[in-house]
Amino acid sequence: MISREIILFPSNWIYNAGVIGFLRVLDELNVPVVNSIRDDGSIILTQFPDVEDIFKKWVELSPKSKKGKSLVYGWKDAYYANQTEKLIKKRIMALIEGYKNEDDKRSVILSCCFCLQKMKVKKMDVVNLNQAFGNILLGSEKTFVNMYWVNEPKDFVCPKCNFIVMCHHLAFTPLSDGSKIFINAPSFNLMYNLNKFAAEIFGSIPLEKGLNKRNILAMSIIEYATKIQVTLGIWARMNIEIINLSRHRNRGQKIEVFSLPYDVVNILFDRRIASLLSEIGELEILNIILEQKFSQLSEFGYDLLRFSLVKSGERESSLKNRIMQKYNRIIEKRSSGELTKLAEKMFQLYGLIEEKRRRENYGFFSSPKN
Repeated sequence: MISREIILFPSNWIYNAGVIGFLRVLDELNVPVVNSIRDDGSIILTQFPDVEDIFKKWVELSPKSKKGKSLVYGWKDAYYANQTEKLIKKRIMALIEGYKNEDDKRSVILSCCFCLQKMKVKKMDVVNLNQAFGNILLGSEKTFVNMYWVNEPKDFVCPKCNFIVMCHHLAFTPLSDGSKIFINAPSFNLMYNLNKFAAEIFGSIPLEKGLNKRNILAMSIIEYATKIQVTLGIWARMNIEIINLSRHRNRGQKIEVFSLPYDVVNILFDRRIASLLSEIGELEILNIILEQKFSQLSEFGYDLLRFSLVKSGERESSLKNRIMQKYNRIIEKRSSGELTKLAEKMFQLYGLIEEKRRRENYGFFSSPKN
């Protein structure tokens, strides 16, 4: 093991994904990364495997073609274009052992575009943000110069961040619909756990019909709220988003960003509400909350209660048919007793949400949408 202290703070999503991806590599190499994640959202790493082990694990976790060829390095059209094994190992070494810069008249002082660290670096070692860090977001300095300001990449990436950014592909969870997702937040503690839950819940099973990326984000938050005993600050809850990578025929890769309104996130992070939603486990009910149509919860519960209690007369049958048409998927798989219990949970859920909204005095909430 190599000993060196590195402190990392959240930045933009590509850097944050790189950090989470790097933690995944360390995790696979039995480094106790959970102990390195601080409650303030930062990470302090102190122990690292050697360069060879990190590189091998990085390659092992990265996607490959059907013939076993790496899709992320080693050739000009790889995801990290034109990156060789030797160059990647050099970047790993700079991260875990530190960049060595002897006094040189040709050195320049630059600030990293990711970690913002200002440092002196040899001109020959200056690395700018280009397609070497992802050919979906960035282009060739020679072929697509017009995508850079004044036709030249000038966003400096420091030696510490070089390899970290090259781990961002490892943070994405592949879904059964062919897309990949990463949950970004202002805290590595939050990101590490949310992405872990997303991978556990959605990474290995077919997506339920009607499930969208906002549902996935909401369900990951619910899982976090019910399992992690941490109180989050307002800033952390305000800036949670899901980055979605998808491939479209004849259109290449597409990057989309989805988020939830703060008031919805605030509700989902309430442990009592999250636990109740987890018990209910119905996508339709979650969507009511995501759409902020909170009063519909009591209406929904009332309809279910009436359905479970009314008799089978002609008039009652008409009522049952109307309710059945609205909530067929939920009703058909439950007995009358189960519907009664579900209705009770709906009323309880509505009460908890209204209580939370009143407690906040609507200070951070928009007006309810009925």
